[in-house]
Amino acid sequence: MEQKSISVFGAGLMPGILIGFALIVFQLIMYLLDVPSESYVNFLAFVVLAVGLFWSIVQFRDTRLDGFISYGKAVGSGFAVGLIASILVGIFMYFYLTYMNTGLVEQVLLTAEENMLEQNPNMTDEQIEQALSMVEIFTTPTMMAVMGFVYNVVVSVIFSLIIAIFAKREDRSIA
Repeated sequence: MEQKSISVFGAGLMPGILIGFALIVFQLIMYLLDVPSESYVNFLAFVVLAVGLFWSIVQFRDTRLDGFISYGKAVGSGFAVGLIASILVGIFMYFYLTYMNTGLVEQVLLTAEENMLEQNPNMTDEQIEQALSMVEIFTTPTMMAVMGFVYNVVVSVIFSLIIAIFAKREDRSIA
């Protein structure tokens, strides 16, 4: 059997775009329905990502690799798809936080202040201001988008490592 040299990034481009748009549409629906960010309903995004990754790895295996894929290539395929989807979601998150849900950053800061006072009610105003100035560094739309990108890539890799166990199919025929 002839060995095929197929790029997982080339094959993962369209599934990554589709999964990225699915996650963006999910986020928009949650925003339009005014679902709080702490709601358990938001964990459905993990289901969307996991199902999308499984679908993309199996599609890659069945359509491009004649039904066979190694564990490593399956993980690589899932990583490529997750990376592309994460790039799209990261870009969307920047615009979402900058133009659509501008109050979310203030809400995060307010929640951080409440948590600080709850954990240590003896904090002085100076200490609170100093702590909040550190939190503000990480709550800009740019930083939140970058952290969301990194988070989505890590979650995609973890899901890919698990999904690849079930999606791999080794070619056991004698060449």
